[in-house]
Amino acid sequence: MALEVRDVAYSYSERVALAGVDFEISPGVLTGLLGPNGAGKTTLMRIMLGVLAPDRGEIRHDGRPVDSEARQRWGYMPQERGLYPGMPVGEQVVYFGRLHGLSRTEATIRARSLLDELGLTDRWDQRTDKLSGGLQQRLQLATALVHHPEVVVLDEPFAGLDPVAVAELSDSLRERARAGCTVLFSSHQLDLVQNLCEDILMVDEGRIVLRGPLSALRAASTGVQLRVSVHAADRRWLDRCPGATVVSEEADEVRIAIPRGTDPLTVLDAARAAGPVDDFGLDLPSLSQLFLEAVTPDAGARTTGGAEQALAAEATPGRAR
Repeated sequence: MALEVRDVAYSYSERVALAGVDFEISPGVLTGLLGPNGAGKTTLMRIMLGVLAPDRGEIRHDGRPVDSEARQRWGYMPQERGLYPGMPVGEQVVYFGRLHGLSRTEATIRARSLLDELGLTDRWDQRTDKLSGGLQQRLQLATALVHHPEVVVLDEPFAGLDPVAVAELSDSLRERARAGCTVLFSSHQLDLVQNLCEDILMVDEGRIVLRGPLSALRAASTGVQLRVSVHAADRRWLDRCPGATVVSEEADEVRIAIPRGTDPLTVLDAARAAGPVDDFGLDLPSLSQLFLEAVTPDAGARTTGGAEQALAAEATPGRAR
């Protein structure tokens, strides 16, 4: 029951939002649609949900074109709040369950179970607009899951959440994926969600620039980095490591990028010759580094902390989506 996006394109007047996006998502796998704001993620999700009609291309699920009847079995969590402010929490979840065809009894049973799972059991009778932003985000997830959807699409579900809430929401999504649900979520907070993604679709300027299992993409990356904590008077020991470039420095710790194929032990030997080594290890590239490597020539060899900060600054709320 794969979810297929085939050659989907869309433009807002003269601005191209999607330029022929093509991919497939498998059920039971957490897939992250990642990239900076303005990359086309929300536009793509709106097309998948039938809110927008593509200029060309189609969405297919289980080998068939997706229509309104199929979307009744989907769950959607928009980035903007899609809740009724004056409605009590429990009634809100039951209402959304009824919209998807559940009886009131079944919707109530599922609502109580979900709110318990998401830490909202004691909020059943509380008005939605009296909840904090983080609790409203949890409630919105409950409205997307109450009908046990086959496909779950979430647009920036982690926006505004504290680390505890991010962990709890992540656990809920993992549970749905393990049950065989197709889960696609978008985020511009690349490194925040890198421990959640199994497959990734990295988007930039309306195009897929990177896709596949995260573990495989990391293994294939040219951005090999080492962290070395060495008590040395200066960094001249790095001169004995051809091709090594400093990524970041803090106190006695230095992070360096080395060309693929370089033996990390040669770096360790050079560090040991300079002074006592407290820590040494290979660091897998972060999602930010993978993104920069995909969109910037030679980024793997020269990715810096400053470049990652620039990406984070670019990916801020308020840009056109």
